[in-house]
Amino acid sequence: MLATTSHGHGMSSTSSLPTTQQLALGKTRIPKDSFVIEFPNIDKTTMPYIHHFVGFCTRFLAYANDDEGNPFKEELVPFVTTSPALLHSIIALAAGHMSRTDKQHEVKATKHYSMALRELNTALCDNSVAKQNATLGACLLLCVYEISHSDRGLWLEHLKGARDLILHRGGPKTSDFLTRFFALLDVSGSLWAGQGPLLPGNYWLEDAPSLSTSPKQIGDSSSPAEPALNWPYYDPGGVMTGEFHVFMIFMAKLSRLSSRSLVEKSVEEQIMIKQEALGIQHEVQMWWQNCPSMLRDLSNDWRRQPRDTKLTVAETLEAEAFSSTKACMYGCILFIHHIINPVGEEPPSPEVLEAITQVLDIAAETPEGYGLEMGLYYGLFAAGASIFNDWAVEDTVRKKLKADTRIALYHADRALELLEILWRRQHQYERKFDWREVQQQMGIHMLVAKDCRELDRTPQPDFGKMDRNELKGTDVGLKNDGTYKATILLLGGTGKVARRIAPLLSVDGYNVLLASRSGSSPASLPNTKGVEFDWLDTNSYDNPFITSKGDDDAKENLVDAVFMIAPPVLDALPLAKKFIDGVIKRGVRRIVFLSGSIQHCGDGPILSQISEYIKGKGRKYRDDGQIPNNPDPNAVEWTILRPSWFMENFSEMHHRYTIRDENRLVSATGRGKIPFVSAEDIANVAYKALIGWRSNTFEKGLVDMELVLKGAELWAYDDVALLLTELLGRKISHVHVREEEIVKGMVEGGVEDGLARVLGELDGAVRRGEEAWLGGDLEAVIGGRGRGVRGFVEECVRGGVWDL
Repeated sequence: MLATTSHGHGMSSTSSLPTTQQLALGKTRIPKDSFVIEFPNIDKTTMPYIHHFVGFCTRFLAYANDDEGNPFKEELVPFVTTSPALLHSIIALAAGHMSRTDKQHEVKATKHYSMALRELNTALCDNSVAKQNATLGACLLLCVYEISHSDRGLWLEHLKGARDLILHRGGPKTSDFLTRFFALLDVSGSLWAGQGPLLPGNYWLEDAPSLSTSPKQIGDSSSPAEPALNWPYYDPGGVMTGEFHVFMIFMAKLSRLSSRSLVEKSVEEQIMIKQEALGIQHEVQMWWQNCPSMLRDLSNDWRRQPRDTKLTVAETLEAEAFSSTKACMYGCILFIHHIINPVGEEPPSPEVLEAITQVLDIAAETPEGYGLEMGLYYGLFAAGASIFNDWAVEDTVRKKLKADTRIALYHADRALELLEILWRRQHQYERKFDWREVQQQMGIHMLVAKDCRELDRTPQPDFGKMDRNELKGTDVGLKNDGTYKATILLLGGTGKVARRIAPLLSVDGYNVLLASRSGSSPASLPNTKGVEFDWLDTNSYDNPFITSKGDDDAKENLVDAVFMIAPPVLDALPLAKKFIDGVIKRGVRRIVFLSGSIQHCGDGPILSQISEYIKGKGRKYRDDGQIPNNPDPNAVEWTILRPSWFMENFSEMHHRYTIRDENRLVSATGRGKIPFVSAEDIANVAYKALIGWRSNTFEKGLVDMELVLKGAELWAYDDVALLLTELLGRKISHVHVREEEIVKGMVEGGVEDGLARVLGELDGAVRRGEEAWLGGDLEAVIGGRGRGVRGFVEECVRGGVWDL
């Protein structure tokens, strides 16, 4: 997560406060006068997690080193005895953090996360329970769990749930610590989520209107209906929180404007957006000039300045708060200028250079190990996204964002991953990129985290004024002036691979045709349309190429590239030939075919025949390997993908239901090992092949290549069963059967007898060890190891794929 509050508050080197490592590892003593809670009815095995939550997690949820009078500890924790949802949320968050140093806690974290979800759903069915602090607190803690522990983007769904609960309670209240915590997550996360805050107005400054109170205005010092919340304890005058809450107004405006700037592309709209950005900058500068001098004039080297009297703990923490607020302010300036000049068309302004210098100076002066990191993420990321090919600054930002995830509650792993991709692209292509577009392309959830590996997408070429005939042999892409968008057809549109390719193409601006028997497509994907396609109905082969305008009017779609799977019948070649010949005749110039790793048995010979037919339609080379001077204008560029067995066979169809309902895996693979590969990794490679991606390693792209895609580890079904047993907390067995029984099961499921027998042979090939080898092309294409089986299974467990 990028926890972009101003509140990364820690201690100077002269402080007696424990470091976050001491707190996280339980190496501190509990003071005699500390806050004590008793849990007489709580299972003793869960007490270490509750203690860890109280002793460590609560201190770093909203404000770092937030100990005395902490409302999470004093007002929320006591409800665990009456709220199962809150209890399981607390255990899940604490166990998730503890698992960073000891993986044995991972199972406990995943188990209690699932239990918290169930209990929260139950709580929401009771109107009175839904309004309780315990329910809202549970929802917010699940959000933090996803931010700090998961690699998915579910934090936003939990945050939306918290918003609905706040509205159900009558609206936000400034005196409510849970509303304030929600606001910190909401406003700080809105920029990375590509939208404005989830609630309208400046709700962290203004109570929801009621019959007895009027909205609170900025700067209004009148007494509120309820006493002001003195939190954190080291800000008794409310200087830090008061000023930062005003600053959050500008952060919210910036988030909304950033979102608009990505979708409003006309010249007039962009001019207006730049004017609004300058207006926000003016507001920020005026606010900063009017801040109290103790905040505004704080020197970056305040920790090293001599003083007659040593700062108290509270004074030091307050100064740390002021320092990180300053870093956030300069980060905001950088984000504003990024909206104005996103791809470096103009040289950086003096304000940008000064802001980068200030952020790096503050970061250099900030001691490590006291929980200060979360207050610097906002400014450090902004600095990293603003520079262009500056190795020294990149190295500084990289070091500061690499928080020790074993001890930090929040971390910036996903932010750093995005910056690394951004910097690598900028060095490779010698031009500035917009970090927001890279984030969308990569699907990186910034307040996360997805196990989303770097795709190194090639920037779209400028086709200038080329017509469609001139596009032959060039990269499929999007014209800069928007007059031409390439169209890519994906067969098997609802299948494991195609439905993972579609989002990658969609966010890059391609038109996507998802072909399936249902003709459906996800409503959430722009530029995506479903078309009806059935391999057994050859008349449907024309559907992707025709747009009906009425009974007597039809328009032909121009399709540039096709992702193709094999027809699901034993005699597949005749149908495949008819389809291939048809699409080439209609102008398709690139075909990416999904084949298989084994070619000599099972469906391998069928897939091999189709592959050879596609290759025969490709370009013919001279003996010296060069393309002849007069190449065939109808020749297609082809790429054959030969993946090993999919990891998703365990989570989608195939084995999912036997794991979930019967606690068993059934196969005829014996003890043979398989280099399982993720459908996501296959989709990434297919995406690259479809758009004509190139790199230094693949200077000609993936054209006319047969790529073997294998995982980096060998797993037998027995091994997978043991892993499932470990992570699910219940015994999962691998049941060994004969090939005949596998074939019988497929026939009963609707597969034709001949095809079922062919597919059943694949289990026998595994049993004989024919899949038990590593290597292949996956790592070279995607620039790193593919997804691992353990990581895949862990994510499925967190998502409740096999929950009963």
